[in-house]
Amino acid sequence: MKHAVAVNSGTSALEIALRHYKLRGREVIVPTNTFVATPNSVIFAGGKPVFSDIRGDTLCIDPEDVEKKISSRTAGIIVVHVAGLVCPQIGELRKFCEDNDLFLLEDAAHAHGATIDGEKAGSLGDVGCFSFYSTKVMTTGEGGMITTNNKELTEAALCMRNHGQDSNRRMVMLGHNWRMGEIAAIMGRHQLSNLEAFVRKRNEIARLYERLLADIKEVSLFKTPANIRHSYYKYALKVKDDIDAEELASILKNEYGIETGNIYYPPCHLHPFYRENFRTKEGDVPTSERILKRVICLPMHAGLGKKDVEYVSNALHRSF
Repeated sequence: MKHAVAVNSGTSALEIALRHYKLRGREVIVPTNTFVATPNSVIFAGGKPVFSDIRGDTLCIDPEDVEKKISSRTAGIIVVHVAGLVCPQIGELRKFCEDNDLFLLEDAAHAHGATIDGEKAGSLGDVGCFSFYSTKVMTTGEGGMITTNNKELTEAALCMRNHGQDSNRRMVMLGHNWRMGEIAAIMGRHQLSNLEAFVRKRNEIARLYERLLADIKEVSLFKTPANIRHSYYKYALKVKDDIDAEELASILKNEYGIETGNIYYPPCHLHPFYRENFRTKEGDVPTSERILKRVICLPMHAGLGKKDVEYVSNALHRSF
């Protein structure tokens, strides 16, 4: 991309980018399977999030459901590259946005270094937003980045991140202290130089998990399309309908000392704030509600060794 603007968090990146689109009285389609920062940023930018369902095979936004949620008030769509998988339907969504004069924002918080057909996450829409939180594929401790080819958006972002001041220190718009600190930036430059190695290592770990877990009938693994390089921010698998994912997570933690996670449960539309203020409810996005409670994420980071992965895999075998 032509431009990149560093900020103090992935959440700030989202809000700044969304503020550029002047959302007052308008809607943005958001997958319910994301961290609450994504829809919250739409609200802080003056808009209304409208939750879309996901595809069960990818956990990413479902373009068919997106089309059902479009209205005359829709300003754009946010696509989340869940767990580091670039949304396989990103090309379809991009064309839909172009045809309907909508912006396409990539929430690439999980997807540093991920690609589809050789194109990098963060370069596939009008604007990409990254997080460099401490758990991410690369980190600045806390921080974020906006990537775009849009010069006007870039100039607005540079202004907004510095209390709305332009290059002459005149306040020309409402902004905030959203700058990235210099120590974080130094850490980020070093991390960026190692990003390719991090992604390769995470893919090696994922391949080992796939081999060691292939014969467990109680779980199914998510398949990565051949044209996508996954960044594996998280390694997710899905348990069968008759298995309680929370109980399995408890067994792994209490009996084997293995921490696990999910992506994300409950989905955004079932959080109390959205239920109370946006009247969202169970049944609004059925695939998400059915699938996400069965998803569990195994340990995944570049520091894992072969013995660690074997230990986790053996523990999972013994937990059923």
